[in-house]
Amino acid sequence: MDAARRILTLLVPVAVCLGLAGPATAAPADGPAPDPVLVIGGFDANAGKLEALRAWLTTRGYTAYATVLPGEPSATAALAESARAVADKVAAIRRETGSARVDLVGHSMGGLAQRHYVKFLDGRASVGSYIDVGTPENGETLAMLCAPFYPGCRDLSPGSPFLTALNAAPALPPDLPAYHLFSEDAGAEREPLPGATNASVQSFCPGRRVSHADEPIDAAVQQLIDAALRGGPLTTDCR
Repeated sequence: MDAARRILTLLVPVAVCLGLAGPATAAPADGPAPDPVLVIGGFDANAGKLEALRAWLTTRGYTAYATVLPGEPSATAALAESARAVADKVAAIRRETGSARVDLVGHSMGGLAQRHYVKFLDGRASVGSYIDVGTPENGETLAMLCAPFYPGCRDLSPGSPFLTALNAAPALPPDLPAYHLFSEDAGAEREPLPGATNASVQSFCPGRRVSHADEPIDAAVQQLIDAALRGGPLTTDCR
């Protein structure tokens, strides 16, 4: 199993904060309070990096939360199970805040879990905006190395029954405001998500180097997430 864990470290790590709690911050004075935001991590989450993203979102006026996906390491449970966990977190946030809808920001495998939720678990009515960052929409070939050990890896493998169903048209509910953000420095995440606004950070900041693991803490990516949560247009100062 140690060998399997070393294999898994090659896979897309997903930035995420621990727990389901985040401080509320006053909304900007020039607009209505934004929807609460749930940041969704995935495999072997780096809690520190997504805590940085969650905390940054609070400075922008969002009530931000985060969650890891089921499994040990995280996100190794079947992705349909992870999607049910997302549904539970969204319901808890709505009860706590009284908000009708929650915005979703899923990094890497977190994006696949949230897409299953909005497509197959009646999540559309509870979701305001959908953003995934660095998500391999059609799977990741490295997942085949750990597929014998973990259901989540089997689901992430290209051509899996999970991905075949998820990517059958329409890939997203047609009326859902959706964004697929990615780095051109990474691999499978460069494939587009039909029905979403697809944009790389390098299309705004030419030559910028952003690894998959560092997407949640990259300032330009964070600004693109903020712009997407506000309905666009996408913008960043590339600092």
